[in-house]
Amino acid sequence: MLLLLGLIALLAAKLNGRAPVEALTGKAYVIDGDTISIAGNLIRLKGIDAPELAQSCGSGAGPSACGQLSRQALVRLVGGREVRCDAYGRDKYNRSLATCYAGEINLNRAMIEAGQAVAYGDYHDAEAQARGARIGLWSSSFETPQDWRKDHAALPEEERQHERGRGADLFGQFLDWLKRLLGG
Repeated sequence: MLLLLGLIALLAAKLNGRAPVEALTGKAYVIDGDTISIAGNLIRLKGIDAPELAQSCGSGAGPSACGQLSRQALVRLVGGREVRCDAYGRDKYNRSLATCYAGEINLNRAMIEAGQAVAYGDYHDAEAQARGARIGLWSSSFETPQDWRKDHAALPEEERQHERGRGADLFGQFLDWLKRLLGG
């Protein structure tokens, strides 16, 4: 049992400190505030969580379409430039998890600094600054994207079909679970 735990610890350490698995470069299509596509490859910006496209924020007389605003902010940051992404694995929807750059701009960090996404395992310093300056999401009340998804749990049909197709790969599921457990 100790040997198995030791092997899992070594695997976890290796997974957490590894170099990018692949580099993706090209024109990016912005899907939402934390997801882009380059040449048909879906890429999830690692370490951030942006509002869902259908999500509204604020309350009372002036709720805003913060999901759409977050997407628009990422579109502006990309600015039609070529995007370079360093991918570090895949998420549960089989999207590449990556840190992406438009020129010298780290898109992941820039979305947090603009207050258009919340920190999700990384960039907590940038989130604290955006929160203190009350910019973007922090300028009014909002439900975190993670909580909003729980309250609106119905998955789009495409995601349900993808989840069904993953059942055969038990080892891959174990590795995905282990990565999520370790925050990577």
